[in-house]
Amino acid sequence: MSGMINSKKFDIAIKHRNWQVALAETFSVLSCASPGEVVSIVGPSRAGKSLLIRKVAEMMFGKCRFVDTGLMDAVVVEAVNAGPHGSFSTKAFTQRMLEAVKHPLFTIKGQDLDDVIAMQKMDRATEATLRIALENAIRERRVQFLFIDEAQHIRYASKDAQAAHAYMDSLKCLAQTTGIVLVLVGAYPILDMLKNSPHLLGRNHQVHFPRYHANAEDIYYFAQILNTYSGMLSLAPCVGDLKHVAEDLYEGSFGCIGLLKAWLKRVDSVASYQGTPITRELLMSKRLSDVDLAEIGAEIQLGEKSLRRSSLSRQGQKDTTGASRAEKKKTKAKPFQKKPVRRKPGNRTEVPEHE
Repeated sequence: MSGMINSKKFDIAIKHRNWQVALAETFSVLSCASPGEVVSIVGPSRAGKSLLIRKVAEMMFGKCRFVDTGLMDAVVVEAVNAGPHGSFSTKAFTQRMLEAVKHPLFTIKGQDLDDVIAMQKMDRATEATLRIALENAIRERRVQFLFIDEAQHIRYASKDAQAAHAYMDSLKCLAQTTGIVLVLVGAYPILDMLKNSPHLLGRNHQVHFPRYHANAEDIYYFAQILNTYSGMLSLAPCVGDLKHVAEDLYEGSFGCIGLLKAWLKRVDSVASYQGTPITRELLMSKRLSDVDLAEIGAEIQLGEKSLRRSSLSRQGQKDTTGASRAEKKKTKAKPFQKKPVRRKPGNRTEVPEHE
């Protein structure tokens, strides 16, 4: 062991099955998308969605031609919580988009005086003014695709329950006004925002980048990924190969390759610093906490359940009970009430024989 930490070896994208399928589907959907349309790419956190959209943009347009032509075919901007108390500021995000399209007046260029002037202009300008500047810049740069990464952060737009949905509608209007294809990329919480945004209903093409599940086929491909990572690590003889601790690695990553990669990267850094091989004890000590894993697991299960319901709805199928809400309401009797019986004319107090 040299004691040197080499984290760059983990920067290599491993071309596994879920990655290849999501890449092909995303490329196909974006290639056929029309100006003004919205495409969403959803999946669990740390599945590799950010790397996926950059790879797709490279496949579609090659290297950025901004330096030579001043044009930008695709723009990627990350939605961050830049507002007070960790909220999502729509004005701050508009400023980030202006930075991404390199607006000549609202961009920090790296020169002190210009930076001060640009920041003063952005602070004084209203959000409506910034929006108009953004629309004009998108047209001038001839942007075709606007990728918004980590779009789930938009849900923190305001304390108003409708704020996130309204802003999603505003982004749809931006796509229509400028003639771009809007690509929303994020974890499963964006599904609720998409579902509750009126302008996006029926206008959203969805790509799912899933994790590996605990079935025979997925476990086989997950083991292949572990075999690739085993060649990058210095494992102790008691471990030998990561496939020998596959169950532990799956439980600590939920089958999400991004979570697995970050975990192994932490372990490799500690082992390199200490000059020791990687043991099972070291692996387990650098696993995410039980609280973090519980939160991540709950988000994944909720998101996958929402996707299943959406899929059944598109196919016109009923829920697992086999009865619709209307049918349930119709057949459900009120408690402690006797079913009414029409008695024959005459003595209506007489109890019928069948009673």
